[in-house]
Amino acid sequence: MEYNTTRSHLILREYGRNFHKLVDHIKGIKEKEKRNELSKTLVDMMRVTQPTFKEQSEIEAKLWDDLFIMSDYSIDVDSPFPKPEKKSKNNVSKRLDYPKNKIRFRHYGKKVELLIEEACKLKKEEDKEAAVIHIGKIMKSFFSMWNKESIDNKVIVENIKELSNNKLSIDIEKVTDLNLFYKATKERGSKSYYTKKYHKPNRPFRKKRMK
Repeated sequence: MEYNTTRSHLILREYGRNFHKLVDHIKGIKEKEKRNELSKTLVDMMRVTQPTFKEQSEIEAKLWDDLFIMSDYSIDVDSPFPKPEKKSKNNVSKRLDYPKNKIRFRHYGKKVELLIEEACKLKKEEDKEAAVIHIGKIMKSFFSMWNKESIDNKVIVENIKELSNNKLSIDIEKVTDLNLFYKATKERGSKSYYTKKYHKPNRPFRKKRMK
């Protein structure tokens, strides 16, 4: 019995193991004319088993390229198209690194930190205060996505101070009295939004007058 752990590596998995074995068989044939003849037949078989290739341009060239790739570029046959060049390890695309910058408050996300960074660049104090109010509303909204309980306005103000390195601040009493971090707009789909938009008040039933 042949186990997967003892089998050779499949270079192009979409063709399956049998096609890789046929390629290896053609490679071992000594007569080049015979190799050329069998290679053409194999390319025709590859086209039949890959119906999605019909929608692609330059199908024939791709199939011949796949033939050489499955042979690890070692098959000696005459191709009607230029032979593909073997890719070196340097040409292999590198994996993207994960961002190394840590997010201080994960429930706010990285975008809030970027907003605070931009707000710190503002010169006018009134513009900074307006930015803090806008960011505070966003932070309160983001926090509610992670937690069922509401967050205190004082905590948001302290978080803004920390994230801005004490460059941004606002009077907590002003925030509380004017409810500045309250999100006035209702979210679509919420109960209050549905009630306001679709609920009609009950009207008393009136009998039609008889003429």
